[in-house]
Amino acid sequence: MHLPTLKQTKEFLQDNKKTIFGTALALVLLYALAIAYTLFSDDKVEEIKKIDPGTGLELQLITDTEYKALLEDAVRFDFYVENTEGYAFTNFNLLEAVLLSPNVYEAIDSVEPIVATDEIEAMEEGDIPANYMIDVDTDYDTSELHITVGTGDEAKNEAIATVLYKAMQEGTIPFFENKSIYLLSEPHVVQLDKGPEQTNETGSTSMLLYLVMGAGLFIAGLFLGMLLGFFRLFFKKEITDVFNYRMSDDDTVLDLSHTTATAQEAALAHGIQHPAAARKLVLSEQPLPTDVQKLLEQMEGTPYVFAQSVLSADPLLSFDEVIIVSRKNGTTKDWYKNQRTLLENYATPIKIILV
Repeated sequence: MHLPTLKQTKEFLQDNKKTIFGTALALVLLYALAIAYTLFSDDKVEEIKKIDPGTGLELQLITDTEYKALLEDAVRFDFYVENTEGYAFTNFNLLEAVLLSPNVYEAIDSVEPIVATDEIEAMEEGDIPANYMIDVDTDYDTSELHITVGTGDEAKNEAIATVLYKAMQEGTIPFFENKSIYLLSEPHVVQLDKGPEQTNETGSTSMLLYLVMGAGLFIAGLFLGMLLGFFRLFFKKEITDVFNYRMSDDDTVLDLSHTTATAQEAALAHGIQHPAAARKLVLSEQPLPTDVQKLLEQMEGTPYVFAQSVLSADPLLSFDEVIIVSRKNGTTKDWYKNQRTLLENYATPIKIILV
C-alpha cells in the first residue's frame, strides 16, 4: 500500500472542499447557536412552575429584574460539610430545602420578621418569596458550600445570614446532627450581578475562551469533513480518486483530470493518437468532447472506432490498442468494470485516460 502523494492529497482536498468546509462551518454554527442559547438562558431566572392549591392556577414567579434587585448588598458565608463516612456533602438543592423548612424559617423569623409569599405583587410592599431569599450553591473543585442571602436590604441580609451562621456553629439544625460542619468564612457582603457569587463551577465563560473553543471546533470540523469526504469516495457510484483502474500490470494509466479544459482536450487527443496504430477502439461512457472527436475522425484513414460499450464494436474487427476514457465523478464504476470484463476476450493493450 502506497501513501498518497502531495499532488493526490491536493486533488482530494480540491474535490472535497465543499464537504470539508461545509462540515466545519456547520459545527461552528451549531456551537454558536448553543452559546447564544446558553447566554440567553443565563440571563433568565430558572423558574419552577408552582400551583396554588386554593385556585389551581400557576403562581406568578419572580422576574429577572426583580431578582437582581434582591441581590444588591447580598450577604454570604462559606462552609464545608462531611457526612459520617467522611465524604464531602455537596447536595446544595437539598440543603436549600432544609434552610427553607418551617423549623429553620421560624428561627429566622424570630430574629428578623419576614412575610414570605409566593405572590410577586406583594414584593412592592417589601415581602420576599421565600424560595428566592436564600440561595445555596457549591464549588465542585473544593466541595465548598456557599449560602447567599438576598432580600434587597443589607441589614436584613446580615441578620438572616448571622442566624444561619450561628445555627450551624451551635449545631441547632437537626439536619446536621450526624454531619461535621467547618465554617470557612463569616457572613460578608458580596456584590453580585445575578445569581450566587461565581465559583469555578458556576462562573461565566469568558468570550476569549468561547472564541478559542470555536476555533478548536472549526479545526475539528475540518478533520471530520476530510473523514466524511474520504468515506464518500468509497460509496459513490461514480469513479473517484480512490478507484483502482489497474486490473493488469500491462495497463497504461494517463491522468489528465486536473489539467485545464483547453490543455485537457489537446492532451486527450494526443493520448489517443499516440502511439500510431492501424486501428484503435475508443470506449467512453459519456461522449468525448466534440472538438476532440471531430479532430480524430478527420484523420486520414480514420483508424479510430468510437463506442460506448465493447458490445457496440464489430466483433470481427481486431484492434491494436483499446483506449478507455474515464471521466472522474462522471463515469460509473459498474460501467468500467463491465467493460474490463468484456475486454478479457481481447488480447490487446489497454490504456486508461482519466479526464
